[in-house]
Amino acid sequence: MNLQTTRGYVAVFNEDVVRHYQGFLDRRRQARPTDEYRPVTEPEWLGFEEHFDQRKVELGGCARPYSTPCQHEHSCLRCPMININPKMLLRLDEIEVDLLARRARAEAEGWCGEIEGIDLTLSFLRQKRQESQRLARIAPVNLGMPGLRPPGS
Repeated sequence: MNLQTTRGYVAVFNEDVVRHYQGFLDRRRQARPTDEYRPVTEPEWLGFEEHFDQRKVELGGCARPYSTPCQHEHSCLRCPMININPKMLLRLDEIEVDLLARRARAEAEGWCGEIEGIDLTLSFLRQKRQESQRLARIAPVNLGMPGLRPPGS
């Protein structure tokens, strides 16, 4: 895959995401024999698109400063900077069910590396859930509206 292929998708996908993906591919290709790589097929590209269509960025907000690049696309459960909105607790449950199903398949197939990665994501998910539940129990504090003093007082 080359960056020119992805240019038409920038309107659909965040340019930062495409740049990080292209960087990942470039680094991977440098470490592998060149004859292992072939052009990306249409089904492979559609799978890449589908991945981003299905990601749920509504989980919360990224605590990184504005305009700070985020390699995790502002939605990764492993990112220490994502704050899960308590309204998204049901979505976390859905994600956990999916991860557990993926883990069961990886276990049946003997994919040890995949199991380790899923377990790591599950541990982050559970930590994020606990933190979000804790924050949901804390009542917001009304600080009121600040008053303005007339000039010269």
